[in-house]
Amino acid sequence: MGRGSYDEQLDRLTGVLATMSRDAGAAIRGASAALLDVDRPAAEAVIAGDVVLDRCRAEAEAMIPEVLVRHQPVASDLRLVVCALRIAGALERMGDLAVHVAKVVLMRHPVGVVPESAVPVLTAMADAAARIADKTTVVLATRDPLDAMQLGLDDDEVDAAQERLLSMLVAGWPYGVESAIDLALVGRYYERYADQAVNVARQVVYLVTGTIRL
Repeated sequence: MGRGSYDEQLDRLTGVLATMSRDAGAAIRGASAALLDVDRPAAEAVIAGDVVLDRCRAEAEAMIPEVLVRHQPVASDLRLVVCALRIAGALERMGDLAVHVAKVVLMRHPVGVVPESAVPVLTAMADAAARIADKTTVVLATRDPLDAMQLGLDDDEVDAAQERLLSMLVAGWPYGVESAIDLALVGRYYERYADQAVNVARQVVYLVTGTIRL
């Protein structure tokens, strides 16, 4: 099999990752809309769409052994193959975490999960997660290590919002234990979503530089 076919396989692999990244971003936006707008159809759409991310990860994983067995990748291409496996796993987990948010919405529907007093902090968390998702897609396309390292700053915003949320929950939360548990879980899902995006960025830095930073 010639180099042209080999390059096509690598392009196909990176294309699958790009699709997964866009889908993971759409999933967190849909989950946030479901959460903040008490939108059942949005939550159901997030859950239904997760199968696409699962299939994409399986497709990426199926391509990798063929590339390794039928070719002898040079160092940079070998890093791409190794990083692709890790990136696909992180992107799939991002989708799963969006699904977790959507499932909390469905579990409480038609009652909203987020009391009015908590809307600002959850909105900040959702907005930061959406920005991280967008930047992850850009970083995968450009492979700019500086942009990749900037994702850590956006992750800090999610962490800060999570700390504000937890402070609210332990400071005489007036909506009951069940509500506090729901929001603690939702906050954790957003935090882990952002962490997985940073993992993607870390793999991009490794792909380009050969070293792990961030």
